[in-house]
Amino acid sequence: MSSDKYQDNHDKMNKVYPDRIYRDNLATIINWIDHDKLVTMKDNDVYYLDVDNHYVAPFYKKYELDIIDIGLSSLSMALDSVHKGKKLAAFHFPNVKVKIKEESNIQLSEIGTEYENKPTTFNSVILAVGRRQAYPVLGKFMCPECGDEETKSTDHTRKFKDLVCRACQFNKKKSTMVLVEGSMKSEFVQDIVIQEPIDEIKENQPVNMDAKLIDSDVGHSFMGQKKKITGVFRVEYDTKGKQKDIYMDILAIKDLDDVELVMPDECDLHQWMKEDETKLIDGLISSFAPHIFGYRNIKLALLLAVVSKRGRIHERRRGWVNALLVGDPGMAKSMLLEEVQKITQKSTFTTGKGSTAAGLTAGMVKQDNGTSILQAGTYPLSHRGVAIVDEFDKMNKDDMGIMHEVMEQGKVSRSVSGKNVSLPAMAVTLAAANPRFGNYDDGLTLMENIDLPTPILTRFDLIFLIKDKVDGIMDEKKADKVLEDFGIGSEEEKETYMNKKQLMAYLNYVNNIEVELTVGAQQKLKKIYEKLRNISKEKGTIPVTPRTLESLGRLTMSYAKLLFKTQADESDVAAVYDLYRESYHTFGKELEESGSQLTLMKSEKLNKDQQFTKAWKKCENDKQYVDEKDLYELLEMEYSWERKSSMNKFTQCYNSGLIRKCANGRYRWEE
Repeated sequence: MSSDKYQDNHDKMNKVYPDRIYRDNLATIINWIDHDKLVTMKDNDVYYLDVDNHYVAPFYKKYELDIIDIGLSSLSMALDSVHKGKKLAAFHFPNVKVKIKEESNIQLSEIGTEYENKPTTFNSVILAVGRRQAYPVLGKFMCPECGDEETKSTDHTRKFKDLVCRACQFNKKKSTMVLVEGSMKSEFVQDIVIQEPIDEIKENQPVNMDAKLIDSDVGHSFMGQKKKITGVFRVEYDTKGKQKDIYMDILAIKDLDDVELVMPDECDLHQWMKEDETKLIDGLISSFAPHIFGYRNIKLALLLAVVSKRGRIHERRRGWVNALLVGDPGMAKSMLLEEVQKITQKSTFTTGKGSTAAGLTAGMVKQDNGTSILQAGTYPLSHRGVAIVDEFDKMNKDDMGIMHEVMEQGKVSRSVSGKNVSLPAMAVTLAAANPRFGNYDDGLTLMENIDLPTPILTRFDLIFLIKDKVDGIMDEKKADKVLEDFGIGSEEEKETYMNKKQLMAYLNYVNNIEVELTVGAQQKLKKIYEKLRNISKEKGTIPVTPRTLESLGRLTMSYAKLLFKTQADESDVAAVYDLYRESYHTFGKELEESGSQLTLMKSEKLNKDQQFTKAWKKCENDKQYVDEKDLYELLEMEYSWERKSSMNKFTQCYNSGLIRKCANGRYRWEE
């Protein structure tokens, strides 16, 4: 065929099928912008079509979602052109796929019905992941009447439609084609639940949406991961006009770094670095929650927790700081925690009363279709961020067991519905608790006041008590501060050393600083630890363990970060030790050798078992025999036990084999 005749036929085909022109032009563009990628491409690879490219954008605007099909044809032509006959796309690249790559995106909360059946790109967090399933892609169907065969593909709802035999329909017969066994081709599909990232949430109301992963994207997304997703907004309609849930058909998904942090500008950063250390610390504290009067040490403690390391120190020891505020009602504990949320980009706020173990870690959530999927809770979503728990003491005691692992190990392990799940949850825990008797009772220990177990309390690096004390001067200053918020111009932000955005940027910047302890700092911490251990040995009341030393080390490193240091020295240790002593001082305890009342968490009162054992030892004679009546009388006289309680405890010990009755009618304790 002559070239002129070929060109004439080519032009006629382009007039009949105008999409051929766009396909050919797109193939030329793909070859031009991604020539090197095409040379190294292999079968089963995924080609990402950059629709933000100003050469590709017009095609995307014209074809929208259909650009994937046209792009696949164009990619085949581009591959043929690149390999110049050495490789043919139809034979050597039959399984390559085309996906959309789009960097410009909108927020998930902005996606409405106007985006229906249109591709959009947005950032999201994987909230829950279902099990892998499969759906049909294409299959060969045969008519049982005439034997005619036809290959059909599923539509976007993943269903075969129009299965009526056309040959029989032409002959005015009705016949439904049936699937030829073994001819169907399937691909994986996986249901997930996505949510707006924490830094994009508006009014504390995150938007959730169901979504579907398809084919090669299945099995590579896990709870808590942040992703950039390109998907199609879908609605399933039915003929009865009932309301249907919406979902997102995911076309492309890729990993994103964590929250895009706000950073300070060079001018502010240079000024802060030149600032005097004392003035800088004072400025930071005054800029945090300026509308709340006082609480200097508490504000500093919260700032130290925010900038602490969200990971392990040398892969061994916890790097993040946990803090607890205990106090009488109405003392601004919740307001302080809310202010932390305003100056951190990745934080979640919850309450102990309204939280369960599943809500804090992970739980099974039943879908509308009857299936159950595993959904991430507060701590996995706060990974490398801050988890704020108000009314911590109101948490169900059965659910509190999960806090041991998450506060110390930085992960949550659950076994739900036969699935063993372990999710990363390296998050700072900032909590507030109220005394169970209304106001804090100085005659009781911390553990007795707030009814929290000792293993939980020891996981907090700093614990502060806020008491409602009557003080004329302080009350007047607090009243002035409160009434300022009701006066003229109260809506205007008061001038502080840093505004909220600057403070957030400052904390983000210093949080990335890696700090190590100098030899001098290590020696000073060692002396402090030995001093506290000696006090503990002498008084037997203050619990000092290696965990105490770890807390002081973490706080020292955080304090050095606030001053832009990469090495924490003795001055940082001294400042942190002063803060640690102040935390004890809020409870009316003096952390020094001359102090006589250092009990904070450890109760000086004996529990029932200890009282019974002590009374037994007192009743033993020289041959270690005990008379039952003598024991009952001693328990009643020294510990105010009722006779019935004494007899029940005695019977319990006897039945368990702890007590043995001897031939003389008396009893002995079995060692």
